[in-house]
Amino acid sequence: MNLQLKYSVPGKKTNTPIYIGKGAFNKIASIFPFEKYSSVLVIIDKNVAQHWSERIYKIIGKSASYITIPSGEKNKRLSTVEKTWAMLSKKGFDRKSLIINIGGGMVCDIGAFVASTYMRGIDFIQVPTTLLAQADAAIGGKTGFNFNGLKNTIGSFSAPLGIISDTTFFSTLPKREYHSGFAEIIKHAIITDGELFKFLIRKNFSSLNGKELDKVLSLSTYIKCDIVRKDPFEKKERKKLNFGHTVGHAVEMAYQDSSTPLLHGEAIAIGMIAEARISLLSGSLAGEKFRQIETLIRKAGLPNKVSTTYKNSISKKMLADKKNVGRQIKWAFLEDLGKIKVDTTVSDKIVNESLNYILK
Repeated sequence: MNLQLKYSVPGKKTNTPIYIGKGAFNKIASIFPFEKYSSVLVIIDKNVAQHWSERIYKIIGKSASYITIPSGEKNKRLSTVEKTWAMLSKKGFDRKSLIINIGGGMVCDIGAFVASTYMRGIDFIQVPTTLLAQADAAIGGKTGFNFNGLKNTIGSFSAPLGIISDTTFFSTLPKREYHSGFAEIIKHAIITDGELFKFLIRKNFSSLNGKELDKVLSLSTYIKCDIVRKDPFEKKERKKLNFGHTVGHAVEMAYQDSSTPLLHGEAIAIGMIAEARISLLSGSLAGEKFRQIETLIRKAGLPNKVSTTYKNSISKKMLADKKNVGRQIKWAFLEDLGKIKVDTTVSDKIVNESLNYILK
């Protein structure tokens, strides 16, 4: 399947093809002419390399350079960026070079940042290997890394040449990682309340067949592409995609250095419940709709509670969120399924009551 993502980047119009389906990665060399580039660097996640290095070498070729970066959100930091810049410089990569990012959301974000900044920007391709990255992280041109204990505080907007979403990679994806990916898909369903929400509400997430999974990914991709096309730099419309992320990012970073860190999708699932609760307590979201959201998140096998231990840390990190203005939190506020009001402020009392709801 060939989808088209159209959005603006500084100085030019971009049309980024997205290829979804089993075996899509096998065609990467025929889709993108590597021979036009002076050199190619493949940035690959350590876990992905353990399972797929032989296939990757065979398809991309051993003439490319390869760098393996450690897995996990804690490695999404400046030192990983510097290590990759250093390799590019040492090997003499120039402005006609290409980077191919193969991995989950962390690799897609950090690899895209490296490409967007090296020599003031070189071409790159995203090959997301997790459900979450295929549904969300690789799409939209956001790049970046975590800094000073906060999520994605350093970054840029830069469009990839293309995105290859090969569902074959899911065969080695741990069950927990797979379910984590549904959080962003559920978010897309909630903020549009269309075919995707109706489809998910009646399905068993653990037993989707290949055709059904392709449908879910395609619907989710169309939703994000449409929003990004209307607002590539998050001035208004794209802020809808932040639903669940103010609390979710704070939860994720609060847990990062614990003995039981949460995956991104798990934190966002909890964040969506908290932020839907804020909408409920503010009187804009009906109780029935709140229960539908909470039920769908639980049905996907995602967590819905956090330890009371982390409440103060979560509250502090929310106040430092990059979306805030003047240290005032700006919420993506649910007025109904498919209806979101952005840049909304809420009383501290309602926020506190909503955070208490997700505590265990």
